[in-house]
Parts: sequence; structure tokens; C-alpha cells
Amino acid sequence: MSVGRPFLAVFLAATMVMGLMSVASASPGGATRGSYIVVLQPGTADVAGVAADLAASARGEVGFVYEHAIEGFSITASDAAARALARNPRVAYVERDQEVTLAAQDAPTGIDRIFATGNAAIGINGSDDFRVDVDVAVIDTGVDFDHPDLNVVDGVNCASGGPFGGKCKAGGDDDHYHGTHVAGTIGALDNDLGVVGVAPGARIHAVKVLNSRGSGYTSWIVAGIDWVAGRGDIEVANMSLGGSGYSQAEYDAIQGAVDSGVAFAVAAGNSNDDASKYSPAAFNNVLTVSALADFDGIAGGDGSPTCRSDQDDTLADFSNWGPAVRIAAPGVCILSTFPIEQGSYGTISGTSMASPHAAGALALLASTNNPNNATDVAALYNAVIGDGNFDWSDDSGDGILEPLLDVTGFAAVLVAGSGSGSDAAPAVSIDAPNGGDSFDSGSNISFTGSATDAEDGDLTTAIVWTSDHDGSIGTGGSFAVVLSDGSHVITAKVTDSASNSATDSITITVQSPPVQGAITLTVDTYKVRGIQHADLTWDGADGDNVGVYRNGTLLPSTANDGAYTDNTGQKGGGSATYKVCEAGDGAPCSGEIPATW
Repeated sequence: MSVGRPFLAVFLAATMVMGLMSVASASPGGATRGSYIVVLQPGTADVAGVAADLAASARGEVGFVYEHAIEGFSITASDAAARALARNPRVAYVERDQEVTLAAQDAPTGIDRIFATGNAAIGINGSDDFRVDVDVAVIDTGVDFDHPDLNVVDGVNCASGGPFGGKCKAGGDDDHYHGTHVAGTIGALDNDLGVVGVAPGARIHAVKVLNSRGSGYTSWIVAGIDWVAGRGDIEVANMSLGGSGYSQAEYDAIQGAVDSGVAFAVAAGNSNDDASKYSPAAFNNVLTVSALADFDGIAGGDGSPTCRSDQDDTLADFSNWGPAVRIAAPGVCILSTFPIEQGSYGTISGTSMASPHAAGALALLASTNNPNNATDVAALYNAVIGDGNFDWSDDSGDGILEPLLDVTGFAAVLVAGSGSGSDAAPAVSIDAPNGGDSFDSGSNISFTGSATDAEDGDLTTAIVWTSDHDGSIGTGGSFAVVLSDGSHVITAKVTDSASNSATDSITITVQSPPVQGAITLTVDTYKVRGIQHADLTWDGADGDNVGVYRNGTLLPSTANDGAYTDNTGQKGGGSATYKVCEAGDGAPCSGEIPATW
């Protein structure tokens, strides 16, 4: 299933206390003792105090105390005492603690296959000029803190002291290799070394829950999840581990972390079986990922096998499948980071390698849409699923073609890396308002604009609009607003993640329409040497394009000074009617004035 190093399936067989009790030890008095996870009723205050009280009553020893993802603790106690704890009204349930074991700069084929290298918003160019502004927890065997191709910022070690250990401590360095490999697929730096990740330079938090043999206990895993939930600055977590059975404690811990705004990518499992039989792959609060066999980084099914035998662009022959799987990603012959002492880079296969591709995709989205609760996390899952393509063949026989991970259109917020690159300023533009640049008072004026940035991608939703007359008037790419009368300089401004700003401006006028009042007309008729004249004077018109009418016919001459003389040329008696009108449809006119001579 791999080259150079074997990869193992992770099996987690968690059962309730009344079920199987296969992991136990004999106490000196002959009573059977074991390690259990005790989950308290929701809302329990002073978890540590309650744990101490219950442990004393059970004659047991408290291990981990969980206070963030769930309220509870681990304990070593006799089987009978565990059953008694399960009946205590302060306890929600008791679960057997089970042992788990691992499943096991060129752009890797997986990075190419999900189109990360072609995404301009990520800007993969072999220079560590920018890094994705996001925090990702790798819940695994730890991560090599000294690897030059990884941005490891901190970590914790919950994998010590055997099944009865009870303290997470600072650390998390990888003494295996699995977690370091996972971390590289998520966020290896975009530099001149080895490989590049889906979210280059993402801040990696090493959460060590498995030991140097790649094994551990449910209590360790729950402790790691609890640590992640308590941090408050981690947006994404990857769990490339799992196994058969169902752990309610693990599910509830993940749900607590999801409620706090952490998105989880998990491996579907490597048993060529229905993923719904395995934890955490079966959980409905995670993004479960199956493995694609891809050997050339492109679609088409023409890639020749490299590190192992399989058919290009099909479901990996070891991958779990079924309705619990929500996305597929490359998981065969994946090149990524290894601990320095093991050669720095290596190639392995498994759904453990597929999951971090999806974790990297979640990280890109989380950098632009930071999740704060379960609704936000679900939106990230749906965005990853919705942008997947179907350019592959699912030969599992389950009749379900899940989407294949595709990050082509994913935006990302970037921060400066260690390279010499400088953050380019964004660009913003305003479209001409519909209706021109002059509007009547009270009009609902629509504005639209767009903004882009080389590092941050589409920043249209971040545009801030102001008027030099009215102040702040709107945000985003489009809105409508009623402005006060006057001349307005409208400015659209956008600021990128490096505090670079850009603006665009237009000028518009808002004014009251002219008052269309009555026109008062007077007519004075007289004769000069027998020739009839009529002097017209008026007020109430604005003086522009005034039309003078006689007997309903527009006279050839017009005036705009409020006066006009009509020489009718008649010597005898006669009559006429006059009126004056403003130009334009519906413009007011004076009443008709009769004149006789």
C-alpha cells in the first residue's frame, strides 16, 4: 500500500461500559481494572472537582480532565465501579477507553490534481513571499517542529503515560512520521524546498495524540480535541485516524469543537468497506474524505502507476466508501514532508493522505470566512462539496459518485512570508450609476463596484462606500441609498490583509426638480399706422425654451426674457387667443388669453 514505509489501518473499537471490556488489567487484589472516559451531564460546573469526587467514590484515579469540547474526565477504576459511575445522576455516560493505531519543491500530484497550483489567489510561485492566514490543528503523531518547509507555531502532547496518563503538556514533536506528512499536504511552504501544501504557510498546531508506534487511546484523542476547542484561534483540524466501532465521547468532543467554530476533515478509512462503520468517518459533524488514485496530477485516467498498483482516476482500492463520505481527494503515492531525521520527504498512501488535502481546502476558505459556530462550519463543508468536480470514476460499487476536491475558485487571505516579495495593493472600480450622474431628490440610487487583490483575491464584499456630503453610505459590491440634495463625491475604498488600500471615485448631483407652477400671461393689443400689434408679457416660466402660441399654433419666434411682440399685420378688426408654454411634455402653460382689435 506504500513505498518505503508501511501504512496501517487505524482501528478504534469504542464501546459503552455495559458492552465489551477487552482492554483491562489485573489489580494486586485480583479485581479487573480498566481505563474509562466519563462524560458528565452538559453544563456541569467545576469539572475537576466533580471528577475528584466521583473518582474517590469509585476508588479510581483521575486521568485527563475535559472542560472545553465536552465536560468529563478519564479514570482508571474497576469494571464494577465503572458500571456504578454510569448510573450516577451527574454522569451522562461512561465509555471504555480503547487503543487506536495509525492508518497509514515539486508540486505533488495531489496538489496539481485539485488545481491548487493554478489558483491565482494562492499564488504558488516557489517563493515564500506570502502565507495563508489561517490556523490548522494536526491531530496525529505530532509534527516535526524543526522542518524548514513547515510553519509549526506550537503544539501539545497528550500521548504519554500509557492508557492511564492524564496530562497534556507542551510539545507535540513527531517521533513517528505520519503527522508531519499530513502537515505538509495541508500547508508546506511555497518556497524552493521539497513540496508545497494546499494552503501554503498555514500556521500548524501539532496535537500529538498517538505515540512513536502510531498508537494511542480514545482518552488521548478526546484530550487533543478538547485542547483545540479551548484555544479559540484554530479554524480547521485534521484527523487522519479512525477505526471500526463508534465512540460517543469522540463524537461529542468533535461537536463541542465544531460549536466553537472548528471545521474537521477526517479520513474515511482504508478497509475497502462502508465508512459508516467507522469512527470518526461516520460522524455527521465532520467532512469525511475518501482517497482517489491519481498518478499524474491530471484528469483523464491515463496516468501510469508509480509507488503502488491501482487504476488512475478511480477510487483507491483500499479506500472506504458509502454515504458517509462527502468528498474525494488524492490519496495514493502522495509526496509530502517527513521528519528531518527520516529524510525530510517521503511518499505514502492512504485516506490519511486524502484528508489533509480537504483540510487545506477548508483552511483556504476559513482564511476568508472565519468560522465562529456550527452554522459557519457547515457552510465551509458545503462550499468544499459544492465546488467539487466529477471528472473521475468511482468503481467502489456503492452507486455514489461523490465530488472530487477542486480549489480552482477558492480565495485566500495572505500574510507576508519570509521571502522578499511585497504585497501588491488591491484595485477597486465603480460602475456608472444607472441613470447617469444627476438624480432627483428622494431617488433610490443604485451603486455597484468590484475589488480584487493579487494576494487576497476577490475583495468586493469588503468595499466601503462614502459620500463627502453624507458620510458612510454602504458596503459591499452593490447597494441602493437615498442621498441628500447637493453635489456628492462618491468614494469606494478597499483595504487588503496587508493594510494596503485603493479607492475609486465618481461625482453625482442630487437636486429638487424645477417647480412646475402656473404661468401668468398678459396681452396688450394696439395699432401702429394701422398695423395690429400684440405685446405679451409673462412670469412664472423659467425662461428656457418658452413657446408662444397664437390660436393654438406655435409662432415662429420664441422668447426667453418674459416678453414677446406679435405683429399680426392685420389692419381691420379681428381676434386671437394667446398662451405661453414651457418646453417639454407635460410642461405648464398659461391659460389662453383672448385678444381683439
